[in-house]
Amino acid sequence: MTDRTGAHRVTGAAHEAEPLFDDLPPNIDTDVFSVARLYDFLLGGKHNFAPDREFGRRLLAIEPNGRMILQQNRLWLARAMRVLLAAGVRQFLDLGSGIPTQHYVHELAHAVDPGAKVVYVDNDPPAVSHSNYILRDSPNAGAAHADMAESERVLAHPTVTSLIDFGQPVAITALAAWHFVEDKQDPKGVLAEYRRVLAPGSYLALTHATIDGATGDLVRDVQSQYQSVMKNPSPRTREQIADFFEGFDILDPGIVNLPAWRPDKPQDAENAQDVWFYGALGRLAA
Repeated sequence: MTDRTGAHRVTGAAHEAEPLFDDLPPNIDTDVFSVARLYDFLLGGKHNFAPDREFGRRLLAIEPNGRMILQQNRLWLARAMRVLLAAGVRQFLDLGSGIPTQHYVHELAHAVDPGAKVVYVDNDPPAVSHSNYILRDSPNAGAAHADMAESERVLAHPTVTSLIDFGQPVAITALAAWHFVEDKQDPKGVLAEYRRVLAPGSYLALTHATIDGATGDLVRDVQSQYQSVMKNPSPRTREQIADFFEGFDILDPGIVNLPAWRPDKPQDAENAQDVWFYGALGRLAA
């Protein structure tokens, strides 16, 4: 299958990094699949194990552009972080973070301001342990074990309360994660609960799988694969994702496929519709 975007295609074992095994926390079971480590594998990282790689290869058999799509997700994050940091934001609460590898929020923030505060939230205890292992030398970053859909629990977590001052602007980021919050969990209502504690000048940054467009059937095929290992993700339409930004002013260019969001070069946005994730950044309305 050819690369529909014509750029940044990365597939095949030649791009797979050797995993890291030294001094891992004791509660990490290397024989159990983890979606957090799956993303690390697809991004070419070293914090993954055999079950993660096996499932990742199954996904790549369905969508050979899977690596490229997640890379586009990280490129989107880098562009969004430039906007947030330029706006003076120095606090970041990342929901559904997985394992923060491959130039993630804390690395991008601390490259500009080592004093920036970053908290990662995930409901997988081994992923949180693995994250805190990675962050062990970062006093201004930490990982909290909590379900991102349980806002009260997240906001009361000691790691969150010790690092984040909600009296100052905070960027809430949920990258390739919020589609794992099911409709019955009221994803819009949960985001509204987070919004209510935010100070003026705060932001919501969201990337989300979509079934809009010509790739809808392909997304459903990928979605069906997840049923064998975890709860089914819920890709959504642009209109549904727009509802999540209630109370926020969505910055230009709105809710668009990832490569079309403020590309560094015009050619970077070519065939953006083939990347079946939307990205959007919203500022808390005055």
